[in-house]
Amino acid sequence: MATTDASITINSDITGTPIAITASMKLKKFQSNVGIEETTGLRSKKFTATTAVEIVANTEGTTGKASKVYIRNTGDDPAQFFYVALNNNAAAADTTETIGKLYGGPAGTGDWMLMPWAATTATTHDIVVAPSTTNLMTLEYMVFQE
Repeated sequence: MATTDASITINSDITGTPIAITASMKLKKFQSNVGIEETTGLRSKKFTATTAVEIVANTEGTTGKASKVYIRNTGDDPAQFFYVALNNNAAAADTTETIGKLYGGPAGTGDWMLMPWAATTATTHDIVVAPSTTNLMTLEYMVFQE
């Protein structure tokens, strides 16, 4: 049986009281304690245009089953980001389909996300990204699924 664990640690002095959060989870199959056993593999894609590009098609998951998506901006420039969206509206920051932006950061400290994903047979659940610049940018991503 496969085991995939994810964890996050957040330490901050942003408030008057120090914040220290540590959380972890096992990526499990839908309504089960059994671990997710499939993945698309870690992918890396280079971009040189601001055009929205589908990185995860709705067909890559199984409808009604557990899926998680990991996405990371590997860039060093904190002014350069990727819009991340559902459907094909990633380049429009004010659409309801836009999830957010992943900014770059020095020495691999750029933004990343791990989110649950409801794979369906509709293209409204495709995951799309759009770079903020035509400068070379790289994104890595992976789908965990059953």
